Amino acid sequence: MNGRKRAAIKASTSIIPVVNQESPILPCRILLLPRRTIYEILARLPIKTLFQCRSVCKRFLCFISDPEFAKLQLLKSQVCILIKTQPLQNASKRLQLAHVESSGSNFEVSKLNFTPKSNIPTIDISHMNACNGLLCLVGSEKDYNLYVCNPILGEFITIQPPYKDRQRGSFWGLGYSTMMDQYKVLQSYYPVVESNNRYVMAEIYTIGTGTWRCIGNAPIDTVAMPFNAFLNDALHWFPCTPNGSEFIHTFDFNSEKFGTLPPPDHFREDDKKFTNYSRIGVLGGCLFMIYFTNSSRFDIWVMKEYGVKETWTKQFVIENLYPKQGSWDFYEPMVVLNNGEILMLYNNDAVVCYNQKRKNLRGTKFFRTRSQFDATAYTPSLVSLDNVAKGEQISRMQGTKDYDKLCTDEFQDCVDCGAQLVNPICSFSPFGVAYGAVNYHADIYGRNPENRCAACTDRRVAPTKSFLSLWNL
Repeated sequence: MNGRKRAAIKASTSIIPVVNQESPILPCRILLLPRRTIYEILARLPIKTLFQCRSVCKRFLCFISDPEFAKLQLLKSQVCILIKTQPLQNASKRLQLAHVESSGSNFEVSKLNFTPKSNIPTIDISHMNACNGLLCLVGSEKDYNLYVCNPILGEFITIQPPYKDRQRGSFWGLGYSTMMDQYKVLQSYYPVVESNNRYVMAEIYTIGTGTWRCIGNAPIDTVAMPFNAFLNDALHWFPCTPNGSEFIHTFDFNSEKFGTLPPPDHFREDDKKFTNYSRIGVLGGCLFMIYFTNSSRFDIWVMKEYGVKETWTKQFVIENLYPKQGSWDFYEPMVVLNNGEILMLYNNDAVVCYNQKRKNLRGTKFFRTRSQFDATAYTPSLVSLDNVAKGEQISRMQGTKDYDKLCTDEFQDCVDCGAQLVNPICSFSPFGVAYGAVNYHADIYGRNPENRCAACTDRRVAPTKSFLSLWNL
């Protein structure tokens, strides 16, 4: 054997075997950011993507389940279109939610289906409306109950009428009082079913109290709530009466009183007969109304400053109407897209789009239904009934209880380095966060002075990294 082979064999036998060491867990970069920054990032995601993020890891689930995050997400969430076919088709036992965005001349539509098994308590409903992320469903004639739910989370409460031996009125609605930080349900009723002198009363249910309160007489006019009726803590509508109305009717959830708002100055006595064809609602954060000058043209007036009559402004003149189906067609603006186009409900059986630059209407195929449908503005949110309906019996749809079990364990932070600490009961490991790697701000995390990570306990804390160094990882 020559010298080279002997040297190679000697070198190979002298190699010291390397013990397989477990590689350190690499930190997830987004979790190294302050919690407030993470909240700002997640709050801008579409609700469908955000809901999927709940399954990424347990810490994401706790972030998204935080009531403070739910408030932030609700402020940034966009208005979506929720429809219910009328009558409900046997092949479509669900409510459909559509989030529409413009991409040049095309639309990007993201849809969610709300079904009784996963999202809503029942599909046997007569009316619906929404406010601040919650949805109110009115039962059919056989079911006098009202349901307030969050279909995104699959939570709901059942509100029973105080008396069943009376006739339900023609209007109702879910609202929110900023002054009291409470959700409320309004409904009208006839105290006596059979009476020659019929009068209408109104009552209100404050969610969390479990009781109805009578608030006096109510307008006797028949009411059809618009697509988006809620603005400035009040509901708005046009009464559906044969003689029309010269006022916009309102109900303020702070004062719990009915009121009126004046229409534009041009609204003449002869125009009252057209209020049954007019529409009112909220567009771009302002109150609007549609004024028909004739059967082939209508104007959209916007109240720039709420409650000030002199701020009514003619914003749009719609002349090139979509092909008519009858002597009068019904148009109701719903959503303003990011390219300036306006989606409108057309005769309760289609959605059309108005282009402000070209000044024309074009059809869309968002909802392919074989019958007319009701449409309601719904802002998807993660507002939990646990936080707004304390004291109520909250029910959850099947499939959402697993998330509740995962949320029972809380995450806390090390008082020295700010690293994530997992509840000892929980067997989940932290999501890639290296102990001692992050120094979260004290005003973001409420810390328990007795909570320390193992590294800090052994006085082996890694150097604190700055925000800029984390960003450049």
